[in-house]
Amino acid sequence: MTLYLNSIEMGKGIYGAQATAKYKFNTTAAKLTKGQCALIAATLSNPIRFDSAHPSSYILKRQKQILRLMNLVPKFPPVEKEKKVSKPQKKKKR
Repeated sequence: MTLYLNSIEMGKGIYGAQATAKYKFNTTAAKLTKGQCALIAATLSNPIRFDSAHPSSYILKRQKQILRLMNLVPKFPPVEKEKKVSKPQKKKKR
């Protein structure tokens, strides 16, 4: 998920969550509000056409839907780091 969010285009020439937060909301990705996150999510289907910094009525409606869904999902428990990375097994030659 992190790789995806930090590499997708979220506006004309804007790639990744950090750049989007800075350009559209003059903040960092870590400091985005739930509302700002929902606005960005609402524009992901076509980020060049829909601008989260200047949302249309359609985007504001999508934002409300996304916020409602965000409130239904319980917070995820912290993810434990893997102690050992498993390596792929070599195939045996016949």
